[in-house]
Amino acid sequence: MPSHHSAVNWSSFKSLRNKYHNLILTAKKRYSSNVVSSSLGNPKQLWQTVNKLLHRKLPSPLPFSTPGISLADNFASYFTDKISKLCLSLDSNHTTSSPHSPSPSTTPPDFSTFNPASKSEIHKVLSDCPNKQSDSVPIPTFLLKECASVLIPTITNIVNLSLISGQFHPILKEFVISPLLKKSTLDKDQLSNYRPISNLSIISKIIERIVKSRLTDHLTSNKLLNPHQSAYCKHHSTETALLGSYTFTIISSLH
Repeated sequence: MPSHHSAVNWSSFKSLRNKYHNLILTAKKRYSSNVVSSSLGNPKQLWQTVNKLLHRKLPSPLPFSTPGISLADNFASYFTDKISKLCLSLDSNHTTSSPHSPSPSTTPPDFSTFNPASKSEIHKVLSDCPNKQSDSVPIPTFLLKECASVLIPTITNIVNLSLISGQFHPILKEFVISPLLKKSTLDKDQLSNYRPISNLSIISKIIERIVKSRLTDHLTSNKLLNPHQSAYCKHHSTETALLGSYTFTIISSLH
């Protein structure tokens, strides 16, 4: 083969190689940009995405000094005792006074039954759920969403049976608890530095959200929510709570 042919082939190869690398780089940039953009509304997910893209390996969030089986038993005992102590504390501090200020001018209507959920409502709740699932559930949430058109009638029936009967099936109460270190700077060997994170099944979450919707509607329509409450209120957050506290402090100082 003549030498000029080799030079031409080498030049052509380098040109195609560079084009190939540029296409790969452009595709990676587009993918990373889309992944980051999809996580902008969720700071936790955004940081997880950034760490994954940067190949950051986070340190183990669990104690090193205790074997796996013993560690699981220790966490189970600690969290169980913590719940028992919390229940005793709530019982000892129980009062019969109204938490509302000011108290409602009229006695609100009884809330004795839950209105049944429609298929469209269940479908929306399912669509809004993040793609997370408990390890005890065999069907991933994303697959459940893809089969929604077939499974929605059954899910709606399960939810409405729970609402009508006022019962929550024991199986739906089963969940996987993961210990989460409150702050990365805390001592990992102290169990009190962990909080239990429960991962419920998707059916449990759907029932929970339907019940919350019914309770919120009742409390809102009858003006039973404290006007200064920020927790669990739509369009309220820690920012609105701090702003309200700051405003109250200024008004008090003026008087």
